[in-house]
Order: sequence, then structure tokens, then C-alpha cells
Amino acid sequence: MLPAVALVATLAFAVGGADGARAQLQLPGAVAPTPQGASTPSSRSAAPRAPGAEQPGGAVPRSIGASGLRRWEDVLPGRTLRFLGQQGSMVITRAGAGYTITATGVGRRGNDIRNVCTPDLNNGQTVTLKPVGRPQGMARFEAAFPGCTMMIDVLSEVAFVSAPEGACRFADECVVDPTGIWGPGDREIPADREIERARGVAERRLNDARRALQQRLRTTPEGRTFLQEQAGFPANRERVCRNYGTSDIGPGYCQLKYTEARAETLASRLGISTDAPPPAARRPAAPRPAQPRPPAPAPASAPLPLR
Repeated sequence: MLPAVALVATLAFAVGGADGARAQLQLPGAVAPTPQGASTPSSRSAAPRAPGAEQPGGAVPRSIGASGLRRWEDVLPGRTLRFLGQQGSMVITRAGAGYTITATGVGRRGNDIRNVCTPDLNNGQTVTLKPVGRPQGMARFEAAFPGCTMMIDVLSEVAFVSAPEGACRFADECVVDPTGIWGPGDREIPADREIERARGVAERRLNDARRALQQRLRTTPEGRTFLQEQAGFPANRERVCRNYGTSDIGPGYCQLKYTEARAETLASRLGISTDAPPPAARRPAAPRPAQPRPPAPAPASAPLPLR
């Protein structure tokens, strides 16, 4: 299965929202790759393609190379993120050349959803974030709280979190599932028109990356799997975002962030660095001016007859 897209810092498990949290453990649309040796859609050999080779002349679509997103380092530090925009709290803070995190979870004791518990992970003390690369195109960190390890993928304004060791269990029998999307509450969400504008940009970038990957994988065992995962992405995105926030604007914002995250993931699969500036547009070479022909040499005059 494609690696889970993890969200920003510590998650809180929303009371009554366990299903939504588990659904967000992976980026909507991610499915397991086809096992090696499976039949390919075509008998043609699958020659490796360089990134961008799908475009005439090898040019990478500009919308793939340039995401247009603000750097997470300029947006997230110091802001309070909440699970599904509602529960718990997570704050990432700069610490010298690195980052630390504090988090409050929201869970329950036993099977009674009314028996709510809100533990401060690590007793409210900071934990150092350990960078672990960009396996899904977004910066990923590991937060090792006592009794609760989280993998956090950070994107502009939000974080995607997963728990490789499962739900976190504490001494007072409080169980916190740290899986899901953490982001701003209703009052911090941009206006509808800004979300729609950003959504259009993200959708175009996602579609460009999808077409390029589809072209690249068309003769490989992973080609059909990729088509299936991308076909299921819209419905899965809507399902996991339907409980974000407490107003009508919340689900649309959540869908925007999942679209941006999916675009980052596909761009990384194409081998495109999302931190790099967009490739320069190729301009057709200007026609060279016609060189004037040199004048034809004058015909040699005939010798005068001798007298």
C-alpha cells in the first residue's frame, strides 16, 4: 500500500469520531501496488522514462513543478492545530535549527464514548521532532512521546498524522488514537472564495501530475493499480473530510488540503522536487534572418581579337 500520509503534530482522537480518524490514516486514494510479476496492460517493453519525458520535448508541466503553497516553516510554527479542526491541540515550535512539539490528545476510557479523557502528552512538555525525509513529497517528522509515537507530514496550514504502533494507551486506561488531519478551527479557515481559488490551482496541478504518471506507468504492473487509486480518490476525500470543523466551510477546506497533499505525493513520484522553482518555459527558437546572397560574379569578358 502506498505509504500513509501523515499529518502534522500530535493528534487528538475526537469523541465519536474514531471512524473518521482511522479513515485519515492514509491519503484518500492510496492502494497497495500490484505484486511483482503481475501481467502488464501492454506487451510493449516498459522503458524507463526520465521525469518530464511525457511532455513533447521533455518539458515538465509548469503547474506540477510549482505548487504555489506557502512553506510550512513560514506558516505552522506557533499555531495551534486541532484534530479535524475541533479537538485536542498541537503546537510546533522552532528550536534552534530544528523543531519541537507539544500536544494534548482527546480519547476515551473503555468502550464508553461518554467517558472522555484529555491527556497532555509527555505531561505538556515539548518533544523534539526528528526529520525523516519526504517519502510522500511533504516534510515528515517523528514525534516520540512516552507511550505514543507519531509520524507527522506537514503541509501549509495543516498536518497529517499516523501512529505506526497503533492507538496510544496511558496508565489511566485512556486510549488516544493519534491518526488524522490536524488543522485550524472554523474561525481561522479562509473565506469560501479563497478556498475555491486555491482548490482550482490544486486540482489542475493534481491532474497534470496524474496524466504524467499515467503515461509513465501505462506499460508497468503498477499502471492499473494507479488508475484504480486515482479513480477512488474523490469519494474517499469527501468521506474523510465530511466531519471537519463545525460549519459548512470545514469540509471544503479539508478537501482542499487533501487535494494539495495528493498533488505533492504524485509530484514526488514523478521525481519532481516541490521546493525547486518551476521549470522555465521553453520558447521556440526565433527564425534566423535570411542571409543575403552574394552577388553573382560578372562573366569574364571575351579577349579582343589580335590585329
